[in-house]
Amino acid sequence: MANIVFYFSGTGNCLKVAKSISKELGDCEIFSMAKPFNFSKQYDSIGFIYPTYFCGLPKICIEFVEKLDLKNNKNAYYYAITTFGGNAGYAVYHIDELLNKKHNIKLNYGEKLKMFSNYIVMYNMKENVEEITKKSNEDLVPIINSIKMKKNNKVSKLTKIFKPLNTNFIKKVAKMDKDYNVNNNCTGCGICKEVCPVKNIQMVNNKPQYLHHCENCVACIQYCPTKAINYKNATENRRRYSHPEISYKELAECNSKGPEA
Repeated sequence: MANIVFYFSGTGNCLKVAKSISKELGDCEIFSMAKPFNFSKQYDSIGFIYPTYFCGLPKICIEFVEKLDLKNNKNAYYYAITTFGGNAGYAVYHIDELLNKKHNIKLNYGEKLKMFSNYIVMYNMKENVEEITKKSNEDLVPIINSIKMKKNNKVSKLTKIFKPLNTNFIKKVAKMDKDYNVNNNCTGCGICKEVCPVKNIQMVNNKPQYLHHCENCVACIQYCPTKAINYKNATENRRRYSHPEISYKELAECNSKGPEA
């Protein structure tokens, strides 16, 4: 029976994890949570890979999970991995809670994976990308092995105290793009539009224009080759990051494709 892994990715971190899982499981489709999905068959396992946003799930992932029709996949093995840089907070239990409340489904296995911390809006990123990437790749191995063996674990509810932070972020995130700006370094290449997972950018006179349904994944800032896109006046002199194994072309292609991307 086939497997499927849903992911959401702005810098390539979660796409890297989804690809690694797909390779190890075999017969595994990959699908972006930034698009609607309708189940046409039953799956042996269903996974969710997503970044931690303010100690919980990104808004688009919450909406995606809530809208899924899982009635014909009640017996699948459900797992989730949240990637994080600082604190995973409530993000693992969050999806367990959503599956239970919306679909009466229990998450079989949930885990967190520390990856390179890259929220450029709040801080300048470190320079040890290679070191952190190597460690996260190593830490991912036992997680994938647990999924392959369909292990179960208990997701702690103690981190639910972080929920208000995520709730407040979700309320304001869509219009955070009003604080993005584009300077004269912009060449009109359109990479920002290509990598935006939620299609929140259109090109007008060869300049990006934001449409106010932002997820604040900052893919547009991170992948801009000339550092033309910034958040307020905070990011101009900060380093940029994208996963070293994921090019903007691959991210854009995977975000735009359907199953088996």
